[in-house]
Amino acid sequence: MYHACMRTILDLDLLGIAHARLHLAIATSIVLVAIIAWMIGLFNSGGQPDILLIVANIVLGLLGIWVVVAGIILQIKMGIGVPTIVLTAILAFVLPWLVGLALVSQASTVLKLAGAKPGLLGTPQSELDKITPGHCRGCGYSREGIGLLDPCPECTRVPQVI
Repeated sequence: MYHACMRTILDLDLLGIAHARLHLAIATSIVLVAIIAWMIGLFNSGGQPDILLIVANIVLGLLGIWVVVAGIILQIKMGIGVPTIVLTAILAFVLPWLVGLALVSQASTVLKLAGAKPGLLGTPQSELDKITPGHCRGCGYSREGIGLLDPCPECTRVPQVI
């Protein structure tokens, strides 16, 4: 039974999810690199605070905020509920790299279920075409001017109607 509050993957803004996933993947990657650099700096300083470590702490804090905001945007695009978004945001302040990777993985699953193959840090344009409304889910060809049940002229895929 279909309830009004239930959504399918095709009801989501798949292109918005792909773009938000890219921003979160970039933010998470930069946070990982920054944490490694911060740890190297901490060990090389002998535990003594210096100006570079103070600046590194500030930069890590700002990068953590970037991950939190990008994660919130991605979850909104995926239609996640407010309580889950709040809990995830709180966790992202403590472990931004872990939460970022988890959300990128979740968005990747949504995109894969929709028919696209997301890359490591983004989704290629050929895959974005597959999730663009009005395009063939098999090859990404624009179906403008083609009948609803007519096969795609590029890949001969016949759309499934539910």
